[in-house]
Amino acid sequence: MSDPTPIPSGEIQLFDGFEPGLKDATYRVDVVQTVSAADAYVPPAAQTFRVDGPRFTIDPADIHTVFPPDGATGAFSEVLPHIVLNKRLLPWERDVPGLAGDVPWVALLAFEDGELLAAPAGGQGVQTCTVQQLLAADPTTRKPALKAVTDDELARKCRTITVASATFARLVATARELPYLAHARRVNTGDKPMFGHKDDGWFSVVVANRFPRPGTTTAAARTTVHLVSLEGFGDLLTGDAPVAPAEAQVQLVSLASWTFSCLADPAQTFAGLARALAFDANGAPRPGDSLLLRLPVAPTGPVDPIAARVRQRLADGYVALGYHAPTGEDGFAWYRGPFTPVVPAAVPSGGGFATSDAAMIFDPNTGVFDHSLATAWQIGRCLALASQPFAEALMRVRRQAGAALERLAAPARVPASDRLAAVFAAGALSLIHEASTSGRLGVRARTATARLAPVTALRSALARPHVQAELAAQLDGSTDADIVTAWLGQLLLLRGVPFVHLVPDARMLPPGSLRFFYVDPGWQGALVDGALSVGIGTSRDAEVQAPLTQKLKQGAQAAALAWRAGQLGQPTPSPAHGPTAGFLLRSGLASGWPGLAVVGAAHGARVPILRLDHLGAGVLLCLFDGVPDTVTLTEPQEGLEFGVDDDGQVETRTLAPPEVHTGKPVTVYDPRHPDAPSVAVRPGNARVLNVRSGPATTSGPPTDPKDLVEALARALGQDPASLGPAAFALQMIKGPEQLVFAVASTLRAAS
Repeated sequence: MSDPTPIPSGEIQLFDGFEPGLKDATYRVDVVQTVSAADAYVPPAAQTFRVDGPRFTIDPADIHTVFPPDGATGAFSEVLPHIVLNKRLLPWERDVPGLAGDVPWVALLAFEDGELLAAPAGGQGVQTCTVQQLLAADPTTRKPALKAVTDDELARKCRTITVASATFARLVATARELPYLAHARRVNTGDKPMFGHKDDGWFSVVVANRFPRPGTTTAAARTTVHLVSLEGFGDLLTGDAPVAPAEAQVQLVSLASWTFSCLADPAQTFAGLARALAFDANGAPRPGDSLLLRLPVAPTGPVDPIAARVRQRLADGYVALGYHAPTGEDGFAWYRGPFTPVVPAAVPSGGGFATSDAAMIFDPNTGVFDHSLATAWQIGRCLALASQPFAEALMRVRRQAGAALERLAAPARVPASDRLAAVFAAGALSLIHEASTSGRLGVRARTATARLAPVTALRSALARPHVQAELAAQLDGSTDADIVTAWLGQLLLLRGVPFVHLVPDARMLPPGSLRFFYVDPGWQGALVDGALSVGIGTSRDAEVQAPLTQKLKQGAQAAALAWRAGQLGQPTPSPAHGPTAGFLLRSGLASGWPGLAVVGAAHGARVPILRLDHLGAGVLLCLFDGVPDTVTLTEPQEGLEFGVDDDGQVETRTLAPPEVHTGKPVTVYDPRHPDAPSVAVRPGNARVLNVRSGPATTSGPPTDPKDLVEALARALGQDPASLGPAAFALQMIKGPEQLVFAVASTLRAAS
């Protein structure tokens, strides 16, 4: 299907679901032709084909995120666990035999400790077997009643869980409830890290129907969540309540699972983790200079000049690292990566650095080297040597430029007829006549002409403006030059640079921290110089490369500026006039909410993002095209939490675009009073939602609601039939959390 009109950043669209054009099944196409010609007959033809979708496993790459995060501990008793999938069709790709086509074939079940059979302490109760073993008859276990299982499927491995039949009936949703527990979402991904999904911005969400057991301030309550297949269990789900099978236990296919724990500690929620970035343990705002990427320096009293220089170096973002000199001495040198807490000084490098030694900086006052740029040069060279496509393209560009330069530097060729005419004009006929009449040949003095060395001749040619212009023009429209500049553009975005060279000391970015910085263009320039040094073995190579460097660097800067915008289908931003900045986030926010939305703004206008990537577990890097005044971190729209507020209620919402109006609250479930009666929860104190207990008996807003959908419809003044999965999700979604950092004062004070 074609995507609808793009949506603005920060907005979300909810859909009841998506049914594929063809679900997983075997199909046959019959072709019958009728020919009007006499005695003509074309026999019918048939073609059978199969559409295969996920059945016993799903690709882990199809899982975008889960909530609560895997392994997290926090105050999650007011939220419903959910899983966000990268494929918008996945929950509806199969049919559950006996159920309607809009019923998803998967469900999310939340289990307490002890409810999963054969689960060791701390385990998730998962057992691995072949599909054939899963389907083998067992009088004590209800297994999926599947048809049309191929031999290939029977041999496959799958993950299963086993629960008591009573537990299954107590927890699973009915066929009438299941559609409300899955929906699709569409969001704008312009302010998020890029994941390279096929359906960019589209997600499907499956929600559990059970609130986790609350913990205490000292004892956590563990919950295990499984995404299970319901195929083969449709006969148990068609009534007003699930039916417990006659067998003692039920074996289900588990497609994904994770665990988390509930503790009466809000620190591990989105709001708690975000607050910890800006406030210390006592609730006091963190000083602005503590949010800069540098080693912490404790304030001291008066110090001597050498100590003052050291403290200044540390304040400027340097670290002291040991090194072994080529001559054998061991010592230390200053190093700073491309991220600095201060506006970096311009590097007077002229045409760039030809070697790493040329990029070394010596401080005669202290006798200590600064190896920052030399290290950047070596990193660029190593990364270039590791990229065969780049190195080969660069060599071809240089070879073509060398051939053009030799052509331009060669003396002009004079036609033979013109040279002969010049000889006659110089008196050749007179000399011939004199020799023939006198009988002797005159000897004419010859003038020695000095020939320039080849490199000197090249340099002389390069001094001519038209030669430089023509060499630069050689790069226009060159496929090899495009390869080189595209690769260098990624290098300017610091892709491939080892993290230890970005943050040379772990104390600069401790766990649970956010650090702002400026980007050092001098460091980036040395990085590119090192990459462009590949293949330069002679002085001639260096002379040929020199006029190309500036044009290639300009192309690289343009490629870096355009890359993210091109991937998102957005116009290329204008280059920043002045310094650029960014931040590094090391927090559970990065790992638990991978689609974290980031917006930088300056003077009310957005500052374009050049790069927003996860560098590892729990580390997020953001590079801006400029210096923002504010940076806003927002809970990702595709992963907004489901649940209730502190009073166990949800605020009903109605849409009047572009506004969202809140209405009457509906009490759903209060963890502080789990025994309080509510039509929204099934009886039995299992914290399971009573989403839809029976078919609608009247039209219009219900006066005596008997389930959650009817309670919401009554508060909204609507007919329950109008409240589909998307509208239900709109009511159950909790408002997104947001944290705004005023970074202008922090960065300007540092500079």
